[in-house]
Amino acid sequence: MRYLAVARFRLLSSIREATSAFIIAAVPPLLAAVNETTPEPLFRATADELLGTFARAAMLGWVFHAMFIFAISQGFGSMRLFRADQTSLPTDLMDSAPIRPLERFWGEALGVFAATATIHAACLPLLAVVAVLSPLPTIIFAWLEVAIIVLMIFGSAGAASKRLAPRNKWSASRTARSGILFLILFFVTLSVTTKWQVFRDSFMQFLLLNPSMRTWAAVAGAVENPVLLITLWLLLYASYILYYANAARKPAEA
Repeated sequence: MRYLAVARFRLLSSIREATSAFIIAAVPPLLAAVNETTPEPLFRATADELLGTFARAAMLGWVFHAMFIFAISQGFGSMRLFRADQTSLPTDLMDSAPIRPLERFWGEALGVFAATATIHAACLPLLAVVAVLSPLPTIIFAWLEVAIIVLMIFGSAGAASKRLAPRNKWSASRTARSGILFLILFFVTLSVTTKWQVFRDSFMQFLLLNPSMRTWAAVAGAVENPVLLITLWLLLYASYILYYANAARKPAEA
């Protein structure tokens, strides 16, 4: 259970340095909630137009919050970049603890996930207000919440690897290179399992112009092989987490 001690330490040390992260993560839902707040006479006069505006504001508020949460989780992995390498001098007592590499990796990942989840949980009341004021059905926000959790897990594994992997002349661009490769593979899986142009246009319509179940049905209809798409995404997701775990083992095995 040593990884739990690492997780608790990483959670407390990350939260202590993350005051600004709480504010940054709350900005998108706050702006969306303000945008959805309209006097009743004005709403009655322009209801059709405002409902579309509210739907777009809610969708963008949740999506930008998800992006900020992912960026924050990655930022927790960067806190160590200006400290001594783990292969030389320990940066704190936890770094010198006799813990196996994989235990340390999963402890770091769990701690970063807990810290990120704490920030996300602090924003949930605002996100709930945005969802309530929006004309979009609850199921959309439920799936967005699932997507945020998936992103937090992925970002936490990446942050743990960034903290523990050995540094060299390519370390500064490691995150960018792995992120670009992930996006390339992600879009390749889309291109081979969907009618790409139809999918792209309908998804942008859903995200930016007219979020609704009707436009989402058009997005889903553009997927030719949903089983293959989900399988490829799961393989890509799992492969990257295994890659992060393997990269974090190298310092202790060198």
